[in-house]
Amino acid sequence: MALGMISWDREQADERKNLSVLSGFLASATQAFFDDLGHGLDPLGQLLQQIDVVNHPEAARSALEKFQKRYPQVGAMAVIDTSGRMLINTALPPGAPLPDYRHTTDYMAPFQAALDDPGLYTIGRPEYGQVIGEWRFPFRYTMRDEQGQALFMIQAAIPLGTGMHFLRNLSLPSNSLVGILREDGFQQARWPVDNPDKVYGRPLNGPLIKTIHAQPGLRDGYFTGFSPWMYTEQQRLGAYSHLATLPMYAYVSIPYSHIWNKWWEHNSPVLGIFLVFVAIFGTISYWVRIHERQHSDELLSQARRDSLTGLTNRAGAEELLEHQIRAAKESGRPFSIMFFDLDRFKDINDTLGHGIGDQLLAEVGKRTAATLRHHDMLARLGGDEFLIILPDCPPAAAARTAQRLIVVFEAPFQVAQHRLKMSCSIGLAFFPDHGTDRETLLKHADTAMYEAKRLGRSGFACFEAGLGERLQQRLTLEAKMRDALVKQQFRLHYQPIVDLESGRILCAEALLRWRDDDGVEHSPVQFIPVAEESGLILPLGEWVLKTACAQAKAWLDQGFDLSMAVNLSTRQFQDPDLLGKVTSVIGGCHLPPSRLELEITEGAAMLDAESSIEVLGALKRIGVRIAIDDFGTGYSSLSYLKRLPADTIKIDKNFVDGVVDESEDQAIVRSIIALAHALDKDTIAEGIETEEQKQALEKAGCHMGQGYLFSRPLPAEEFQALLLADANGSRWTNAYVN
Repeated sequence: MALGMISWDREQADERKNLSVLSGFLASATQAFFDDLGHGLDPLGQLLQQIDVVNHPEAARSALEKFQKRYPQVGAMAVIDTSGRMLINTALPPGAPLPDYRHTTDYMAPFQAALDDPGLYTIGRPEYGQVIGEWRFPFRYTMRDEQGQALFMIQAAIPLGTGMHFLRNLSLPSNSLVGILREDGFQQARWPVDNPDKVYGRPLNGPLIKTIHAQPGLRDGYFTGFSPWMYTEQQRLGAYSHLATLPMYAYVSIPYSHIWNKWWEHNSPVLGIFLVFVAIFGTISYWVRIHERQHSDELLSQARRDSLTGLTNRAGAEELLEHQIRAAKESGRPFSIMFFDLDRFKDINDTLGHGIGDQLLAEVGKRTAATLRHHDMLARLGGDEFLIILPDCPPAAAARTAQRLIVVFEAPFQVAQHRLKMSCSIGLAFFPDHGTDRETLLKHADTAMYEAKRLGRSGFACFEAGLGERLQQRLTLEAKMRDALVKQQFRLHYQPIVDLESGRILCAEALLRWRDDDGVEHSPVQFIPVAEESGLILPLGEWVLKTACAQAKAWLDQGFDLSMAVNLSTRQFQDPDLLGKVTSVIGGCHLPPSRLELEITEGAAMLDAESSIEVLGALKRIGVRIAIDDFGTGYSSLSYLKRLPADTIKIDKNFVDGVVDESEDQAIVRSIIALAHALDKDTIAEGIETEEQKQALEKAGCHMGQGYLFSRPLPAEEFQALLLADANGSRWTNAYVN
């Protein structure tokens, strides 16, 4: 009898421990889900502010629908002004009448509370959505001006049937209950649900909320009892964990009948024999066995655990992959693997130090783990390389997981005092299509990852025949580039930046070109990414800076009044000795600092915004001008943009292409120009190709531009002829377009 009770207590203790782990995981996954959604709404709100959504709500539909595609858990997106009037709802077509709840107290009270809440986002109680026709809860983000006054609210409707999908992914016995409970007693989400009106329509008074109210200071614990509101009257055992920053608890519960069944399975076959020998051997063998098992498990765990991130290490990952291959061969069920690393991680180590890099890797591990299913396996192979094993996952599902991971990386990582904007490149390989052994699968996933980098980073690629050859071509190109740098095969072409009204040349932008020994002209689109990835961009960029500054000084000495614009790559911008190199170059060729304009992309500036402000400020203090290139293609924070010491904002060609039409591109261009004027910055439009585009830009208030309407990039000799024609007042543009 005593041994039976000991075994029963052990079964209960094991289940409590399992439930506690599951509720803790569920709390972390829920917090990560909400935080990811909130951080995603932040840049969306800034974009909608630029579009002036309050006065032009339909102009925001495309941006709202793109956001909804990025977050498939969202059932509908709406924008509401500060009075509570709905401006647009993606669940309704353009022109359809919008519901008006401004005279409904149950709607306006939580709406007003959300407007007044200073947090990043608020989460409302579940309610039946009249527009989408199902139970959902509102996820609200309030856009504010610089004084903190509310401008409008973005509301995402999260359907309770499909939005909280991870509630259904926990591996639990039948009749288990999983959910999120608000501190006010209302269910935020639960699975399974047989009667949503009964579960979500009123506060509950079951054993969990009684336990929480009895011990309000506890952030996690256990509960037992009967719950009349559940679909079963069985006595239950459960565990709960408080979310990190939200007034909610994640909980998991199982019926006691499940514990009894496990106890009987474990004890009935040997109960008779055990009773015979228990007095002599039972207690001793039990404790010896437990001690040895704990010691062995501890040693095995340490040997297969990455000390930095707490994830499985390379040795453990290889064992897990071998096990998964054997299981897949026996069952005939396919699986997928994902191999990914961090784009430009070396820049973080080189500029901020390995300590920050290590902390970033730990944060990457946490964020990645929160996006996976409970039975997916995540490992760090070394450096910034990670492996994910996705059991029972066909290619289409693996691609969705990869896309979800890319979206999760869009929110900056907070590491010490740095907000780091990172991205990852992912390679996918599938068993058995791409290999039936560990080495082949890993090699093919690694090859696919390099293809994702070739395609522009922050993306994924699936392995296919021919990628190995493409990787070899990339390595060959890198070797040719190293040889070309020694042989001085690189050269600069110059494209004029002109005054749109007078046509006068104001500046020359230096653009890199390369023709190899065989006379092959290589596109910068092909060789610049390889230079970035291999590190060749640093010596190559330094050569560009020296050559362009020397040429600018030569033209100034000949009496031509113009400046020189030079592009800085992300790797150059992260170079800790950038200021010293720029100072040395302009001093060596005696170029006035004000005649040099350094262009950095919006994405490079936002990689670590605080550091960017410091570096650009130092360059400004020596007199160099700063331009933000490709503006509008990223989600930079307006608060950071205001602090960036830039002189010029360059409008990306993608927006200039549509500036003539009454389109979203035209609205964005006008917003960028208005923003630049408000911040006392110049604007330059890139890629102007038609007279109509030029006129539309002038009408919008842009006074400088470049593009094939004026001239293609030219060698120095031909560009000098252009300068002579400009100085003599000739109409020069038509002669240099083709």
